[in-house]
Amino acid sequence: MPTLIIAEKPSVARGIADAVGAHERRDGYIEGGGYLISWCRGHIIDLDFPQNYPQWSGHWSMSQLPMIPERWRWSVTAPEQYKVLKGLLDRADVELVVNACDADREGEGIFRRVWTHSGCKKPVRRFWSTSLVPEQVRTDLAHAKPLSDYDGLADAAEGRAKADWLVGLNASRALSCLYEGSRLSAGRVQTPTLALVVERTRAIRDFKSVPFFQVECSVGRTAHVRLAGEKLKTRQEAERRAHAAVGSQCAILKVERRQEKCRAPKLYDLTGLQRDASTRAGLTAEETLNALQTLYEKKLATYPRTESRYIGESDIPETTRVLSAIAVPGIVGEAAAAGFDASRSDVARVADDSKVHGHGAILPTALLDAKEMAKLDGAERSVAILICCRLMAATMDPATKLKTKVEGEINGDAYTASGSTVTDASWIAVDEACRDALAGGGKAAEDEDDEAQDIPADIEQGDSFTVADGDVRVKDGKTTPPKPYTDATLLSAMEHAGRSIEDRELKAAIEDDSMHSGGLGTPATRARMIEKLIEAKYIRRRGKTLSATERGETLIDIVCDSLKTPELTAKWELSLSHVERGEGSLSDFLSGIEGYTAAVVSDLERGFDPAQAAAVSGREELCRCPACGAPIVLSRSGRQWQCSSSKWAGKEEGWRLLQGCGVKLNIVQNGRKLTKSQAKSILSGGTVHLTGLSKKDGSDTFDTDAKLGAAPYTGFVEFCRSEKPGGSAGRTGSRRRGGKR
Repeated sequence: MPTLIIAEKPSVARGIADAVGAHERRDGYIEGGGYLISWCRGHIIDLDFPQNYPQWSGHWSMSQLPMIPERWRWSVTAPEQYKVLKGLLDRADVELVVNACDADREGEGIFRRVWTHSGCKKPVRRFWSTSLVPEQVRTDLAHAKPLSDYDGLADAAEGRAKADWLVGLNASRALSCLYEGSRLSAGRVQTPTLALVVERTRAIRDFKSVPFFQVECSVGRTAHVRLAGEKLKTRQEAERRAHAAVGSQCAILKVERRQEKCRAPKLYDLTGLQRDASTRAGLTAEETLNALQTLYEKKLATYPRTESRYIGESDIPETTRVLSAIAVPGIVGEAAAAGFDASRSDVARVADDSKVHGHGAILPTALLDAKEMAKLDGAERSVAILICCRLMAATMDPATKLKTKVEGEINGDAYTASGSTVTDASWIAVDEACRDALAGGGKAAEDEDDEAQDIPADIEQGDSFTVADGDVRVKDGKTTPPKPYTDATLLSAMEHAGRSIEDRELKAAIEDDSMHSGGLGTPATRARMIEKLIEAKYIRRRGKTLSATERGETLIDIVCDSLKTPELTAKWELSLSHVERGEGSLSDFLSGIEGYTAAVVSDLERGFDPAQAAAVSGREELCRCPACGAPIVLSRSGRQWQCSSSKWAGKEEGWRLLQGCGVKLNIVQNGRKLTKSQAKSILSGGTVHLTGLSKKDGSDTFDTDAKLGAAPYTGFVEFCRSEKPGGSAGRTGSRRRGGKR
C-alpha cells in the first residue's frame, strides 16, 4: 500500500522523491519506493471572488456592503493538478497521506484546503522539515506527527485568508462605489505601504531647506586632518571665524582610536537580495525576483521566495562544495576571486537550524559554472554574481576597521574630525569587488559610510598646530530633505514596518517570523505589491525613485485611519498567534474581523468627499459642476462629461440617480462630437454655436446655438433659435429626456 506525500511545490516533491527512492515520473506525480509524491503548485485552491456569489454579482452598490459570506466559497485555481491530487487521494490502495507542504502557516493552509475540498477522510501525518538532504528527509518522515497537532496553525491560516478577503474586498468595493467611475483598492498590506510612500512624498515636498556655513581647517605635520567647526546660520559669522583662525593655534584636545570588528553580512533572503540588486545593479524588485526565478528553474540557484538568511546545518558539506566551485574568475570576476581567502572561510558561520523556516537562504548551486554564467542575460548575471559573492563574503572572518575621532579647539571654538580606515579587508574585499562588477555601482544601504577621511597616524592628543592662511575655508551647505523611496528602501520599510509601532506586544507580533513573514507582506509578495501600486497609478517610478501620485495621495486622505498603519497587521498577528496556540478560536477572530469590516464600510461612507472624486479617479477635471461645485470628469465609458458627486444605479435598474446632482453632458449631440472647450463652455453656463448637427430623421443637418438644458441630468443640450446657413431655421426647445448614461 503506497503512502501519498503532497508537497507544496514540484521542486520539493522531487527532493523528497529522491530521498525515498521514487524515480518513476507520472503525469503530475512521482512513484516508487512505496510512495506517491505529488504537489500543489502553491495556492491551488483559494477563496472565491465576490462576483461569483449570486448576491454580489452584477452591478456594485453600497447597499450590498458589507459582503460577509454565510457560507464561504472556494475555487480551484489549477484544475489539472487538482484533478491529479483528487485522483491520488481517492485511490483505494492509498491508506496514509503525508502533508509535506512548507513548514509554516501558509504551507499548512495550502494542504488543508486541498484535503478539505477533496472530501478525503484518510489518516494524515505532518512532515515538518526545512531540509531536503536525503538522510534528513527520511528521518523527518519517520517522525511525522498527526495532522491534528497542527490544527491551530491551520485555523490561523484560514483566519488570515478570510480576514484579508473581508477587509480588502469590502474596502475596495466601498471606495469604488462611493467614488464612481474609479476602480479603487485598499487592503491590509497595500494601504499601509502606499501610506509610507505618501508620507515620504509629502515630507520631501514640504521640506524647507535651510542654508548653513561651516569653517574647515586642515592641520598636521606631513599629512593633514580636516577639522570642521559647528554649522553656522550666517556666512558673516563663518567668515569672521575663518579670518580669526588664520595664524591661531589649533589645540588637539582629544584623539580616540579604536579597532572595530565588522562582521560579514548574512546570506541573502529574497528581500535582502532585492535591496542590493536595486542599489547595486539598478534592478527593480520584480526584475530581481524574475531573474532569480529563472536561475532557480535552470537549477543554478536555490529556492527564491525565502525569508531565511541561514542554511540548515545538514547543508554544510554541499554548500562548502558549491563555495569552492563558484569562487573563481569565470563566475565572480578576477577581483572578487582574488579577494576570497579560503583559509579564512567557514560555512558553519552561516548554518543554524533554529533560524531556517521552510527554506534556507538563497545560494548558487553546483551547476553554476563559467559556461552557464556566460549564457545568462544582464539581470540574471547580476543576480548570480550577487548571490555568489554573498556566499563567499558571508563565510569569511570579520573585517577590521580603525575608527578615529579627533577633537580640537581654535580660539575657543570646537572643531572635530572622524575617519575610518580598513586595516583587515577580509570579506570587504569580495564585497567591493562584487559592487564594482555590477552595472549599478552603488553601495548597499549597510555599506554606506560617510567617514571617508583617513586620519594621519601621527596626530596625537596635546599637539598644537598654527593654522596657515591656505588651510582655512568656509564651506557652504544646506539641510537636505528625506530621500525618496527606492525599491530597495521601500522593501526595507515594509520588512521592518513594526519599528513604527509603540505597543511592545503588537510590535513583537508583527516582527515574529517563526510561522509567518514579519512586517508587511511576504518576501514573495512585496515586489508584486510595489508593481501593483504603480499599475494602479497610486505611485510612480522615475529612474530608481518612487513617489506618490495625486491619485495615491488622495486615496490615503479618504481611506479610514486604521487601514493606513501596520498596526492592523500587528493586531491580526497577535490574535492569530493565540488561535495557533489554541488560546483563541477561529470563530471569535472572524467575528471580530466582520465587525471591523462593517465599521470600515461605514467610516468610508461617512467620510465620502465629492471634491476628492476627480483626483482619486485619476481622470482629468474639465471644470466645476454648475449645480454643486464638484469636479466634472469624463465618465468611465468615455461618452459623457459628468459630475463626480453623482452615483447611478446600473443599466438593469434604468440608470437611476442614487446620489448627487446628476449633471452630465453627452459628448455626442445629434451626431456631432463636442470639443473639450465647447463642453466646458456649456457646463460653465455659456452658449456655444454648433454646426453640422443631424436632424432626427437623418434627412439634413443644421446649425444652432446650444446651452445646458433645464434638466441637465438627461445629458442633452437645449437648442436656441438660430438660422442655418442657407436660410433654414434651427429648432427651439429642449430635447427629450432619457438616453443612455
